[in-house]
Amino acid sequence: MSDSKFELPTDVFDPQGFLRALKGSTSRIPLFKKNIERTTDYLHQQFRQGHYIRDLVWARAQFFDELLRCAWQLFDWQNDNISLIAVGGYGRGELHPHSDIDLLILLSNENIEQHQDNIGAFITMLWDMNLDIGHSVRSIDGCREEAAKDITIATNLMESRTIIGQPELLDQ
Repeated sequence: MSDSKFELPTDVFDPQGFLRALKGSTSRIPLFKKNIERTTDYLHQQFRQGHYIRDLVWARAQFFDELLRCAWQLFDWQNDNISLIAVGGYGRGELHPHSDIDLLILLSNENIEQHQDNIGAFITMLWDMNLDIGHSVRSIDGCREEAAKDITIATNLMESRTIIGQPELLDQ
C-alpha cells in the first residue's frame, strides 16, 4: 500500500449518520443501495482521476466493513458468542469492483439454532442489497475441522479479520 490511506469523505459516506438513518427508517434496503451506489460512483471517479488503485481497493473494503457493521447492528445477537469475519481477499482488506464479499459468521460453539433466524435475515438483507456474497456459518471447532480437510478453507481463514463481534473468537 502507499504511505497514505485514502479516506472516504463523510459527505460520501458517514457511518454514524448512516446507522442513525437506518435505525429511524422502515425502508432500509433503499438506504443501503443508495449509499453503495454513491460510494461506488465516487471511487470510480477517483480512479478516473488517477488515484492510487491500492488505496481505492482498500477504501472500498473499508466502506463495506462499515456498511456490514451497520447491517449487523440492526439485529439482536443477544450475546458475544458470534462474530462477522471477512475472509479471503476481502479478509486481506482488498475489495475490487465486482468482486464477491467473502464472509464467515463465526460462533463460539455449535449452538447455531440460537442465531438461526437472525443469520437468515442478515444474509437475506445482503442479497436484497444485491451484494455478491460468499458466506459460511461455522463454529470454531467446525472451522478447524473444515480447514484440516480443505486447504482453500485453511487459506481463507489465514487471510481473515473481524468486522464486528469478539476478536477473540477469530483468535481461537
